[in-house]
Amino acid sequence: MSYKIVTEVEQLTVGYVRRGGKDNRRQQRARILAFATFCATLGARNMTEVGHRHVKLYWRTIVHRSTRTRYAHWLALRDLWTLAGKSGSPMPPPSEGD
Repeated sequence: MSYKIVTEVEQLTVGYVRRGGKDNRRQQRARILAFATFCATLGARNMTEVGHRHVKLYWRTIVHRSTRTRYAHWLALRDLWTLAGKSGSPMPPPSEGD
C-alpha cells in the first residue's frame, strides 16, 4: 500500500542521501521512512498534518529500544523536520525513567 505522506518524505530525502556519510544517511532515511509509515497508519496524509502527537506516539512504540537507538531516531526526525520546513524540532525521546 502506498501512502501519500511516504511518497512526500521519499521525495524530500532523495537529496539528503546523496551528501555526507552514505551508510549513516541511508540508515537515517530508513528511520525517517519508518516514521512516515507510522504517521500514515495514524491517518496523516502529508507532513503538514504531522506534529507532537505523532512523535509522542512513535516514542511509545520504540520504548523497548536502547537509549542510543532512540537518540538516532530523534536525529532522523530532526532532519525530517528541517527537510519538511517545519518550525521548531520534534520532542526528544523520553529518558529511561519516563
